[in-house]
Amino acid sequence: MILRFLLPVGGVTDDRFGVLVAPASYGVPAGIVAGMAWAADNQAFTQGFNPGVFFPWLESLLPYRDNCLFVAVPDVVGDPIQTGANYRHWMRYFEGWPVAFVAQDGQEDLPMPDYYDALFIGGSTRWKESQGAIDCIRRAQQAGKHIHIGRVNWRRRYELFSVLDGSDRFTCDGTRTRFDGTKKAMAAWAGYMAQPPLITI
Repeated sequence: MILRFLLPVGGVTDDRFGVLVAPASYGVPAGIVAGMAWAADNQAFTQGFNPGVFFPWLESLLPYRDNCLFVAVPDVVGDPIQTGANYRHWMRYFEGWPVAFVAQDGQEDLPMPDYYDALFIGGSTRWKESQGAIDCIRRAQQAGKHIHIGRVNWRRRYELFSVLDGSDRFTCDGTRTRFDGTKKAMAAWAGYMAQPPLITI
C-alpha cells in the first residue's frame, strides 16, 4: 500500500485509511476511537484559525494522542514568509503534540523550521505539483520527517507523488468525499492505494 489517505469523515473504521480531523468535526471520529492513525488540520484555509476553539478541541483528543501523526500548525496559504512567522509564534502552544509545518509556494528557497515532525505540502495547486514542492519533500525526508500531501483527490495527482521514493510512508488527504460521497471516494482511493507504481524516482 502506498501514500495512505487520511479520511475527512467520521464513522469509518477501515484501517486501510487513516483519519483527518478538524475542529468542525462533531465529537471524536469512530476511527480514532478504534485506534486508527490520525492527524489534525487547523482549518486556517477554510474557516480561519480560531485558537479559542482549536486548543480546547485539541485537548479533547488527548486520550488518543499516541496514534496522532501530526497536528498542522496555523499557516497562510501561498505565503511562506507569514507561514514561517505563524509557525514560530504558535509552536509553543503545541507542546507534547507531533507538529506539521505546512509548506507554501517558495518554501524551497527558505530554511525549514528548527523543529517539526511532519512536512505538510500545502500551497497553491501549481506549486504543489512543482519541483519546488518535491525539493521540500526531499529535504524533509533527509531529516527523517513524515510527509503529508494536502488536496489529493484524483489519480493524476496521487500518481505524481506515489512515484517518489519513500512514498509508501507518505499520507495524503482530499475533499472528494464532499461531492462524490464517502463510499464512492473511498472505493476510488482504495483502488489507487492498491496499485503501486512500476518505478520510483
